[in-house]
Amino acid sequence: MKATELAIRRPITTIMIYVALAVVGLISLRLLPLEKFPDIEFPGIFIQIPFEASTPEEVEQVITRPVEEALATLSGVKRMRSWSRENGAELFLEFGWEQEVSAKGIEARAKVDAIRDSLPADLERILVFTGSTGDQPIMNLRISADRDLSDAYDLLDRLVKRRVERVDGVSRVELYGVNPREIRILLSADRIAAHGLDLFQLRELLQKSNFSVSAGRLTDGSQRLNVRPIGEFRSIDEVRDIIVDGANLRLRDVADVELRQPDRFDGRHLDRKYAIGLDVYKQPGANLVEVARRVTAEVERATDHPQMAGIQLFELESAADGVTSSLSELLKAGALGASLAFIVLFLFLRNLTTTGIVVLAVPFSVLITLGAMYFLGISLNVMSMMGLILAVGMLVDNGVVVTESIFRYRTMMPDQPHKATLAGVREVWLAVIAGTLTSIIVFVPVVFGAKVDITVFLTHVAIAICVALTASLLIAQTLIPMLAARIRAPAPRPAASVLGRFTERYVRTITWTLARPRNRWLTAGAMLLVVASAILPIKLMTFDMFPQEAGRKLLLEYHIEGKHPVDRTEAAVDLIEDYLYANREAFDIRNVYSYYAEERAQSTLLLVPEEEATVKTSEIIERVMENLPEIVIGNPSFKFDQQGGSEGFSIQVTGESTEVLKQLSREVVRLLESVEGLADVRPEGGTSDMEIQVQVDRKRAALLGLDPETVARAVSVALRGEKLRDFRGEDGEVDVRLAFRASDRQSLEQLSDLPLYTADGERVPLGSVARLEIVSGLQEIQRLDRKTAAVVIANLNDTSKEEVQPEVERLLNAYSFPPGYGWKFGRGFEQADETQQIMVQNILLGVALIFLVMAALFESTTYPLCIITSIAFSFIGVFWFFFLTGTTFSFMAMIGLMILIGVVVNNGIVLVDHINNLRRGGMPRNEAVVQGGRDRLRPILMTVATTIVGLIPLAVSTTKVGGDSIGWPAYFPMARAIIGGLAFSTVTSLLLVPFIYVLLDDLQRWGRKVMATARRDTPAAASGL
Repeated sequence: MKATELAIRRPITTIMIYVALAVVGLISLRLLPLEKFPDIEFPGIFIQIPFEASTPEEVEQVITRPVEEALATLSGVKRMRSWSRENGAELFLEFGWEQEVSAKGIEARAKVDAIRDSLPADLERILVFTGSTGDQPIMNLRISADRDLSDAYDLLDRLVKRRVERVDGVSRVELYGVNPREIRILLSADRIAAHGLDLFQLRELLQKSNFSVSAGRLTDGSQRLNVRPIGEFRSIDEVRDIIVDGANLRLRDVADVELRQPDRFDGRHLDRKYAIGLDVYKQPGANLVEVARRVTAEVERATDHPQMAGIQLFELESAADGVTSSLSELLKAGALGASLAFIVLFLFLRNLTTTGIVVLAVPFSVLITLGAMYFLGISLNVMSMMGLILAVGMLVDNGVVVTESIFRYRTMMPDQPHKATLAGVREVWLAVIAGTLTSIIVFVPVVFGAKVDITVFLTHVAIAICVALTASLLIAQTLIPMLAARIRAPAPRPAASVLGRFTERYVRTITWTLARPRNRWLTAGAMLLVVASAILPIKLMTFDMFPQEAGRKLLLEYHIEGKHPVDRTEAAVDLIEDYLYANREAFDIRNVYSYYAEERAQSTLLLVPEEEATVKTSEIIERVMENLPEIVIGNPSFKFDQQGGSEGFSIQVTGESTEVLKQLSREVVRLLESVEGLADVRPEGGTSDMEIQVQVDRKRAALLGLDPETVARAVSVALRGEKLRDFRGEDGEVDVRLAFRASDRQSLEQLSDLPLYTADGERVPLGSVARLEIVSGLQEIQRLDRKTAAVVIANLNDTSKEEVQPEVERLLNAYSFPPGYGWKFGRGFEQADETQQIMVQNILLGVALIFLVMAALFESTTYPLCIITSIAFSFIGVFWFFFLTGTTFSFMAMIGLMILIGVVVNNGIVLVDHINNLRRGGMPRNEAVVQGGRDRLRPILMTVATTIVGLIPLAVSTTKVGGDSIGWPAYFPMARAIIGGLAFSTVTSLLLVPFIYVLLDDLQRWGRKVMATARRDTPAAASGL
């Protein structure tokens, strides 16, 4: 109250303070970093261990398992997952959000380094890194041309990559799809055999011939000179002229030494043209939109260079576009919601000046929040913007209640505006503070409680809402009373008006519910009927925490079976692309981007935007699959992401033997194909691959002085090749690789003739000491928590994971797995259960905290119980609203419920607080209940109406959290939860909260009477003794 008195007494000071805060907010708006999502460090460690041209089995045995054992001693690991492939191993360690991941990364690096000597000697590097949302590229560019770009690395590196790297705000640029040239030393198997050269000795000779060392310093008189022997190759001719034996045999005589492009193992297409990728990353704290704008301008200047003629750069995806579109949609929704709220307020108040005073809370609160975000180091992103938009409809609530109370007292005291203003504020100050605190306190469990992915992001929403509501409370206690005291009070509304007639009917209804016991019993029965009605929508509506999504960007996976030459995979991609472009208009296709490799391929269909669409996405999917050409090497189907970044449907089968797991995964696929609602059931990681196993005859090898490791290394050098020390040229370092010519490693016979040499120099063919056998191998070996696993995945067909879960569980539990083998649902099920559990827990904690706040402010436990019932009615309203609108209850709806519980109690607080004030003034209870309802009906309807209309634009739009990004949800489930719950709760609360208030008050009176009787009887009984 002192703040209100000071504001009324010092109007200029009050105005200047808020103008200054608004200016700070406007300046902060220019200074706040603009990002897509807040820069949050993910609680995980990624470990990459490249090991080229190996096999998944070898990688698992010699790399993955030892590294897993070393990392198993790390504390706080929630989940460990690894992938062993032919080109190396990848490991992922997931921790809880409470862990300091940077420290864990250092600890993981130390543990891996401790076993470095037990890993393969030719392992070049081990990458250990953490990740955050800021590590994602802000732009994905694709470069295509009518001419061949396979030899254009130097051109693109010089004219595009390096120029973009120099742009202010860019941290790094990645160019892929074209590689720098390398020096290849391609040995001739026939010549090597003819001259009796040992591969190991040749490799050692080449390594020693290219070196760089410092030999120390030499003092020559008064000079101190560095001594550096020159041992580096200076030209390719020097490499060719190396003498490789004592007979003056040179390397050029047994090998082709050439500067050439590396072998191509993958490729990309953009609109059926070969494409090259360019990813741009920004520096931490840089304004995403500004950096993207500068990069785009630099790219346009680069394409104007004469050497870039005929080369096109296409912006495949830009985070800046996603941010601007998402923020633009949010701002439009917010502006429309604010406009609708203003119209609703004007219709209630019928006074432009009064409406303007109330609406002042919106811009001032938003600007103050922006200033607070800048000083708290919070960026302007889609999360914080979502908080501001959600708060728009609630920011006027305090102003409405305060203004309504002030003008009611101004009507009673027309000649004392200041005194009437203070009296009006004094009457509702407790209700206003309680309402604001309950709206804020529901976020305490989110900010300080258990963390999951959603609650971490939701924290930024919570901060924006809490700061904005706090600002609106201060404005309602200072600026609004100061202005309301200095304008003419609006004339009272005539009783014959629409609102007046509605108020009288409402009063008659409340009076009827309290009049006679029979009426009370009927009211209680109606209340129980409302509660019981929730059973119907709960049973019929769809629950799916992370629904499967099909947006305007579709991913077509080819599911390549086995491994094939990249040219054959590209031919399959060409076939599908020709089909898609032949039906481009019918499928609403804007662009098609494809990636293909020896063992996999996928095409991304970029459809025209939603507003330009002529066909629904679901219908496009059906049309594409209806006549999709068949390919011999695969079975294409669409892959769909889950909202919120959750994993889709998957089953994990664990055990030890990869062969047994492969068989079990086929059985699981067979079982799941019978489940209605599952489509495209298949093993993850592709199918089997054919491989040649070299089985060394240990006895025969030992007789010749050879061992299996020596044989294996010889085969490795011959086929995989060996990377030697880099060649330093004028343009920098160039890779040098030793290998056999492609023509010498194309058949089983050539491999069998691979020369080996004993200690005596005797030449022995590989086939004489080893058996070569073609068998079925694996493309990938997965391990979960240090157990070998096979993962089966599927798409959901018009259903949810929760709906298919019981049938899947029944089938797999009935199947008899071998001893030591088992199954469990994938991470997507765990994540949904964990998120649902945490959100329910946070909602219950929020309800408990609301009760504690109200009990402390009202100094009573009875009245908060009466108000809390409105939360239950709001949940019933949500279920009915979702059922009637066909909305799926997802995690966004859970967020809406959390916000809802803090909002719906405001109606009850305003009503109960006024009833208590009237009773303290001497009014009988039932009269106070009726009068309280009469006085508070209009402000309650105004606050509810402004909140609802403020959210209507979000409720009817398909605006997504991340713009058009795949995997990010739309806002409408959250907005609909708040609208449905608030609307239903308002209707029921206005009628039932007064009834419950009287019911609990009677119960409290009866309890006091019983206790008083007991206290009187106790002394009498004691005296009788």
